Amino acid sequence: MASHIAEVTEDVFSQLPPAARFTGEDEALLLRLGPGLASLEDHLVQGFYDILFAHPETARILSSGARSERENALRRWWRRTLEGPFDAHYWQWQAAVGLIHVRQNVTNPMMIGMWGWILNALQQALLETLRLLPHEAARAMEALHRLAATAQALTVESYMRHYLVALSQSTGVSTDLIQRLVAVELSSLDPSAQA
Repeated sequence: MASHIAEVTEDVFSQLPPAARFTGEDEALLLRLGPGLASLEDHLVQGFYDILFAHPETARILSSGARSERENALRRWWRRTLEGPFDAHYWQWQAAVGLIHVRQNVTNPMMIGMWGWILNALQQALLETLRLLPHEAARAMEALHRLAATAQALTVESYMRHYLVALSQSTGVSTDLIQRLVAVELSSLDPSAQA
């Protein structure tokens, strides 16, 4: 499975335009801001899980485990993100989240929505709590948006690939054939009719 995660990670990085993905400059900036951002950990973790447990759909999924365990997982991610490095291991970890989400029934809309919440919470904190100047906060947000885009691309692609592999293995139909069947089926749909 580790080699599959590495393959997904490499494929995603080959598809993401360099200007849209997380960079070495972004890493240097986050590491420099790390001590200040670390002070936001409790606020982010509390807010993140308050939102998830307040929504019936996400609360249902989360009911199978202790909140403290889930909070600790987010804390580990936040600390590792602020300490670096953003190496292959880090990005493969983000891709592995897709597999975890398939197993735990966390949907991509749930994940993307919570990334949006994190970005909004960080933007407010950069200005109000850390008191960065507006141009410094804007630059930090650019880095955080590229981090989010890169992590989301890895998570979504891994989610889809693992879903496809599980479907293939459970049915005995090759992933290539499943993809061709999907393409044929979708070719008859007119997305403009939905607008």
